[in-house]
Amino acid sequence: MPRTSRGKRVKAPDGTFTVASKSANGEGSIYREVDGAWRATFKVPGESRPRRVRGRTREEALRRRAEAIKNAVAMRPRAADASFTPNNTVAEFAAWWLTTIAALRVRPSSLGKYSDRIDRINATLGDVRLGSLRAEQIATWQSELLTTLSASTVADTRTTLRAILAEAVNLDIIESNPADKVRPPKAGRSSKRALTAAEARALVGAAADDRLAAAIALLFIQGWRVSEVLGLAWSDLDLDAGSATVSRASVYVDGVGMVLGPPKTDGAEGHHLLTPVVVDFLRRRREAQDDDRRIAGEAWPAHIYGNRPIDLVFTTTTGGLLLRQAVAKAVAAAAERVGIDPKGLGTHSGRSTAITALYTEEGLDLADIARYVGHASPATTAGYVRHLGRRPAATASAASRLLDPSVNPSPCTVNER
Repeated sequence: MPRTSRGKRVKAPDGTFTVASKSANGEGSIYREVDGAWRATFKVPGESRPRRVRGRTREEALRRRAEAIKNAVAMRPRAADASFTPNNTVAEFAAWWLTTIAALRVRPSSLGKYSDRIDRINATLGDVRLGSLRAEQIATWQSELLTTLSASTVADTRTTLRAILAEAVNLDIIESNPADKVRPPKAGRSSKRALTAAEARALVGAAADDRLAAAIALLFIQGWRVSEVLGLAWSDLDLDAGSATVSRASVYVDGVGMVLGPPKTDGAEGHHLLTPVVVDFLRRRREAQDDDRRIAGEAWPAHIYGNRPIDLVFTTTTGGLLLRQAVAKAVAAAAERVGIDPKGLGTHSGRSTAITALYTEEGLDLADIARYVGHASPATTAGYVRHLGRRPAATASAASRLLDPSVNPSPCTVNER
C-alpha cells in the first residue's frame, strides 16, 4: 500500500497545531499555512539562511519566489563596487565570486556544489589574504583534504579554488595564480556500473508494470540523463512518429527543490528517435497519469517553463515535480526482481549501459553513439564505456589476420633502392 502523504504541522496563534496541505514531493519548500496563504522558501547562493515569500495562491507564491531570486542575483556586488585588493581574504573574494561569476556560468543545481567546495576552501584558507596566499599553503591544504575525501572530490575543490584565483588575476587584484603551481591529485576512474544488453533487457522488462516504466526505458534504452527524462513534456513527444524533442531538464536546487531549467549541454537538445518499447511505455504512462489527474481534480498543479504552461510526462501522483530518487528506487526494485544486484546501480547507469552496449556489443561508431545519447563530443562518450567486451579479441584477431606473416604470408617483395 502506498504511503499516505503527510502535511506540514503549522502552529496557530492560539498555540494549537494544524496539519496544513503540503506541496508534492520534489517541488521544494512550498506549503500552505493555516490562514490559507501559501509560503515558499528559497536560498540565495552565498547565504546560509533561506528566505521566504508569501502569496494568496500557490502560483502567486511561486511567482514571487522567482522574482525574489532574480532580484537577489541582480543586487549582488559588481567588481567595480566591491573594490577588492590583495588585502581581502580568500573567503571574502570567494563569496563574491560565487554570486557574481559562478551564478552566471553554471546551472542553479550546480551552485550548491560550488558552495560546498568554497566551504572546504574557507575552512583552512579562508582567512588568508589574497596577496599572501602561496603555493605551499595550497599544496598542504590539498594534502590534508585527501586524508578524509576522495581524490576526485579534492580535485574538483582545487579546480574551484583555481578558478576563483584566476578571476582575481583577471581583475588585477593579484599578479599570478598560486594554484597553477600545485598539481591536482590523481583521481581514479569512477566505478559507475553498466549492465550487459541482456541484463538491460531483463531490467526494462521487469519494470513493465511500474508507473515509472517509461522513465526506466528512456534511461536504459535511449541513454538519456535522468534530468532530461524528468523534464520531458507531452508536447515534446510525437508518439505516432516515435520521436521526442529534448528542450529542458528538471534538477534539484539546494534550498529550493526541483526546478525546470535547460539541459546540461547543448548536445542533449534536439530531436531523438524512440524505440517501439519506449513508445509503448509512454502511451501507458499517459493513461496512468490521466487517472491521477481525475483523482486530483483542481488540485493538480500547473507547471510553467519559458513563461508557458507545460504538462510534464513524469510527475508524482498529485502532479508535482518528481525527485530523481523515485526513479532510482524503481530501477533498484526492477533489478531485484530479475536477480541483478542493485548496489551501485543508479539512474546514470542507464546512460553507461546504453553507451557500453552499443559500442562493445554492436560495434557502433562513438560519434554515432554520441549523437544518439546527446553528447556534444565523442570524447565524452568514450569516457562512459565501462568495459570493452569482445572488442580487444576482435582487434587482436584482425591484427593477426592482416599483419602476422606466419598467418598471412605476403607475396610482395620490397624493392631496395
